[in-house]
Amino acid sequence: MSDLVPRKTLVKQGGQAIGGVVGGIALLILTGIHGIPALIVGGIIAAIGLSISGSRDDRTAGLITTAAGVLTAVAAVPFLGGIAGTLLSISGIGLLIMGGINLFKFIRGYRKRM
Repeated sequence: MSDLVPRKTLVKQGGQAIGGVVGGIALLILTGIHGIPALIVGGIIAAIGLSISGSRDDRTAGLITTAAGVLTAVAAVPFLGGIAGTLLSISGIGLLIMGGINLFKFIRGYRKRM
């Protein structure tokens, strides 16, 4: 019975898995936006991130969202676009990997509870 994973831990791992996978896919989609739409979408995402970061519990998520918005907007600038696009791609792949790892931990912990 000592192998039983607490419910709170499972919920946290499941939430991180979903957030990582969805966030990674979103960042990879944002790398495909160029020009004026990138400025508009990046500005909207940065504004949403700033509003999210107002609460103490969601500060980290808000700052990450703001950074993604700023990188998307910077990707529209011709001489900085390559660097920002590369950072968005690396971040998206990293989030997908972390989401996959957390999904694996969630499934393993869920099976132990059965």
